[in-house]
Amino acid sequence: MEIREFRSGTDVDGWLDVQRLATVVDAPGMPDGSREELLGQLRMPWPGHRTVRRVAERDGRIDGILFVDLPLLDNLENAEVELIVRPDVRRQGVGTALYRELREVLRAEGRSRLLAESVRGLPDGPPRPDPGTPFATAMGASRAQTEARRVLDVTTLSADALAAQAAEYRALAGAGYTVHTWRGPTPDELVAGRAALSSRFMGEIPLGDVEWEPENIDVAQVRDGERAAAVRGRRSYHTMVRHEPTGEVVAWSELLGLGGRPETLLQEITLVLPEHRGHRLGMLTKLANLHRAVSDEPELTSVHTWNATENAHMIAINEQLGFRAVDLWDAWQQSV
Repeated sequence: MEIREFRSGTDVDGWLDVQRLATVVDAPGMPDGSREELLGQLRMPWPGHRTVRRVAERDGRIDGILFVDLPLLDNLENAEVELIVRPDVRRQGVGTALYRELREVLRAEGRSRLLAESVRGLPDGPPRPDPGTPFATAMGASRAQTEARRVLDVTTLSADALAAQAAEYRALAGAGYTVHTWRGPTPDELVAGRAALSSRFMGEIPLGDVEWEPENIDVAQVRDGERAAAVRGRRSYHTMVRHEPTGEVVAWSELLGLGGRPETLLQEITLVLPEHRGHRLGMLTKLANLHRAVSDEPELTSVHTWNATENAHMIAINEQLGFRAVDLWDAWQQSV
């Protein structure tokens, strides 16, 4: 077995095969990596980040992949890691060999902490293989937080019903708020508000024991990220709420579609500033986004979201919308 650098000219299919095969077994129903998404990542790294890719090759076949994301603007001690082994060759040393390579990469990059995720089944759900827990534990990592993935069956939704629900919550919000919904790049008049809320997001959500500092995001970074998303073939829906007396953007929710996966959207950020909570702005922004997405995308069948198990408020909102838990995602952390 050889651990070597990823070759963009020859390794794309093998990389995608490992992702696809692992997803089918470990996280059924999850959107796996697409060719459009991967090629976009190779053409244009995410602004403010650098990535390292390695593969484990044996007898001409890629049996495992390693992806390391290195923030360059903040969290400079951290590295986010994805290590995946083909299901048919697990427990044969592939993962351990990639982990040894990971330690070398982190040492060379001057990173002192790694963060990674693994997925397991619900306690009362169908059995899942859960390769991540024993592997992460054996490598010395600690579980820092657990999130539950919930899925919304969009085929059961009506655009008209969503519009009516959004109108109800718009009335509940009261006077003084303006709602803006759009697809794609952020309008110029709202981009500064998006940057401000993005910067606050990590400081407002439950992180458990995950050590991740708030990020300082400006308008240029927002625009750079939108360009990188376009290169990956991604699509996005946004709803923001502006408080008219102050002109401040006080709530935001985003739905993200990965390139090459028209059947699925991911619920990304939903944030309401603390001083404006209690007006049901979180539910309002989610409903407005869902209405726009269901209206625009006839191929859409599901929306996936992740919530920390301790985030009871957001879980209640999502379950009211119809999201149902399907599995658990553990965040692992290790000082190296």
